Amino acid sequence: MAPLEADREQHSVAGTWRLAGAILRLPERALLVTDRPDAFLEHVADGLEALLPVRVEISWASLDMDPPAPTMPHHQRLNVELNEAPYALLDVLSVSPLDEHVRFSLEHLSADLTFHVDALTVRRMRRVVRELRAAMTSGADMESAAYSAVEVARRHMEAEAAVLLLSTSSQLKPLASVGQWDLSPAAVAQVAGVARQGLESLAPMAHADTFVTVPIAAQRPARLVLVLRFSPLMRSHSLTFPVLAEMASVAAPFLEAKWRDRLFMELLELNSASEETSTSEMYGRVLRTALRLIPGADSGTLLTRTEPDAPFRYQAAIGFDLEQLAQQEVTEKAARAWYGADDEGWRRGTPRILCRADADSMDEHISQDLDPAPMLYDQIKATLCLPVLRDGQVMAVLNLDNLNEAGEFGEDTRQLATLFGPPLASLLHRQNTRDLLTKAALTDELTGLANRRAFNGALAGELRRADRGALGPSVLHMDLRSFKAINDALGHDFGDNVLKGVASAIQTHIRVVDTAARYGGDEFMALLVETPAEEALKVAERIRQAVAQIDVGLGPTHIDIGVASYGPDGHGAAELVRVADQRMYAAKQIAL
Repeated sequence: MAPLEADREQHSVAGTWRLAGAILRLPERALLVTDRPDAFLEHVADGLEALLPVRVEISWASLDMDPPAPTMPHHQRLNVELNEAPYALLDVLSVSPLDEHVRFSLEHLSADLTFHVDALTVRRMRRVVRELRAAMTSGADMESAAYSAVEVARRHMEAEAAVLLLSTSSQLKPLASVGQWDLSPAAVAQVAGVARQGLESLAPMAHADTFVTVPIAAQRPARLVLVLRFSPLMRSHSLTFPVLAEMASVAAPFLEAKWRDRLFMELLELNSASEETSTSEMYGRVLRTALRLIPGADSGTLLTRTEPDAPFRYQAAIGFDLEQLAQQEVTEKAARAWYGADDEGWRRGTPRILCRADADSMDEHISQDLDPAPMLYDQIKATLCLPVLRDGQVMAVLNLDNLNEAGEFGEDTRQLATLFGPPLASLLHRQNTRDLLTKAALTDELTGLANRRAFNGALAGELRRADRGALGPSVLHMDLRSFKAINDALGHDFGDNVLKGVASAIQTHIRVVDTAARYGGDEFMALLVETPAEEALKVAERIRQAVAQIDVGLGPTHIDIGVASYGPDGHGAAELVRVADQRMYAAKQIAL
């Protein structure tokens, strides 16, 4: 070989080795510029195009599952993986064949790129997760923790906007939002559609070139979904997904813990409010709270009973006709039809979930004890039944139903219902105890009628209604004639039995809405709601005749009655009672 040719070959070999070395040093140079895996690969691609007469095309695995065929006759494909899964393809395209040493260098470069992409992604995940944990830990409540998660995700993903949505059975509720969102109906519907697709997915997913969704849940079905909106110029790819998946796994337990905290806080608030809330209103508030905080239900009922052997009665309903339901007594057998044959679970207060397929076989059995029409049995797709215990006995039943989707109840529903049970039992027990004490304070112990305090309160309420335009009440003042003679002749125990008989006669001849009271000694009062004087006189006569049927061995029992009516006899409580008292004594004088 001539010296000149030898020099040229030596120079060519040296140049080839320098070129190969430059190709292998490209990752080091790219790392000096960026720590983002996607930008890292783009810098390497630019470097290859600067070193070689080639064009480099990148295909991201998440967007281009079937990358186009090479457009040049000579090419070499570099496969880059992330966590042993496809991440990107770098197609090195050339018009002329690539040198053997260059091809060898590119093969090594492919392995180096995978190593660096893995390392950069892990490093980035750690940084993002560390920031996310710190932000969510500092959140005082559900909203602040949710906002922190959304802000961290938007910033690190370089998204234009982000929103965290809570899925209920019928709607999506924003918990936290960052950035500007188009609130037009069409735009809102588009985001809702994307979010529902994301909830059904098991992992982050891209939607066209604009949205990425991330379901956030430790278990299925997911209730929370993060929606990220990107600029159309910024293509999201597989880099987004492992980072977002890791963020979701970190955020889920934080948000679930905050949700449990909210459940307990709201139950504590209900306990605090029970002192100033009527029992009927408290039942409604309990059911509304359960529907809001126990996921998956869109309707429900609450039943209670006063004694372990007594039937249940409907106290609150949402999605059903409470007025019709309240007329039915529910045996324990019927209440348990939706629970199933798990005796131990029923006695322990364990919540149980049934779907439509499980409940179909029970419909015939249930209808034997209940009118099924108000319950809309045919529309219930799934139900959760929670027995609520007091002193080891099931004294209430909380039924949460879904009328639209059979799969809306998940393990999170069961877990939260389990947490809901003991505080609810305590609340209902406290409310029941308060009602008993209140009733005792307003009830005459001997006759079971209202006492003077209860009567005065009821009268004041009816007078307020009358002052606002309602038809006014009438008042009956009643006094037994010669009751002292009965006590003296037959004893006080016998006299007490006479008072009980008189109380029963009065109660029998007034309506449920009216109030009968023992005013003191042998004096009785009756408040007749929205009753004019003419009707009140008829009621008084029926009571007088009924009492006369009570024969204690000393002849008929007589009661003197005075009637006063709102309007013609006055407008104030004291005035009506005084007029009725005067007329009662006038009747007594005539009889004497």
